[in-house]
Amino acid sequence: MMGVAELLEVHKLTISTKDNKRVLVKESYFSLDAGETLCLIGESGSGKTLTGKALLGMLPSGLQMSGELSFGGEAMSGYGKREWRQVRGRRIGVIYQHPEQALHPAIPIGRQLTDLLRSHLSVTRHAAEISARTMLDKVSLKDADRLMKSYPFQLSGGMNQRVMIAMALLLKPELLIADEPTSALDLTTQSEIIALLKELVEEEQLGMLFITHDLLLAGELADTIAVMKQGEIVEQGPAAEVLRKPKHVYTKQLLECRSSFRFTAGDGGVYVHAGNR
Repeated sequence: MMGVAELLEVHKLTISTKDNKRVLVKESYFSLDAGETLCLIGESGSGKTLTGKALLGMLPSGLQMSGELSFGGEAMSGYGKREWRQVRGRRIGVIYQHPEQALHPAIPIGRQLTDLLRSHLSVTRHAAEISARTMLDKVSLKDADRLMKSYPFQLSGGMNQRVMIAMALLLKPELLIADEPTSALDLTTQSEIIALLKELVEEEQLGMLFITHDLLLAGELADTIAVMKQGEIVEQGPAAEVLRKPKHVYTKQLLECRSSFRFTAGDGGVYVHAGNR
């Protein structure tokens, strides 16, 4: 059985079709504590996004899961719809790859933020607006008066991504699940969002599960890396160790795809350098 020390513990998580004809994720295991970032890495179809959905109680209707999930010392495996609704958003925030998955195109940004807050907490609209403006500022979005009245289509992709981060953090969750949140952004905006997430994890002492196919991002963000292939975690360990001395052939293959980069460890984390490895 799992202990209670970690914020999130996953043990033997298995996701399969309800007829048990296909196993999509097989006995995955990992743990995550407050203030730490775990990067779950794999190719498209490896099961990493399904893993994230399982932790949100959002698996597609044709799938089922088994195994042990613990969040803040509480077993989640037997949660029903009511329990998942209480946890999702309130205690576990999520950032999607595309902002349009979370933002309504026909509702102003300010109303989306305040409605979310008031749907979970007993606060006045005025108090909700103050909280929304504060959070927009925290994610480095200035001119809150204009933004609160703006619609998503009036903002850039990077600005909408920051709005979605603000939305994910508005209810002060303990855990943040970020599913490829920067893959649709240009490199400059991507770097800004990564720097913001690192800062927020440290300041707010969040646990963050960052789902990606990109080892470079993992090198910049992760305390721990778990490598997933065809539904199984084939390697897991401290980021510097996995990136500098990979043990599994699949991890080595992923690194070979990034052969023009090298990784070094320092006091501030893992650093990525252009040039020969």
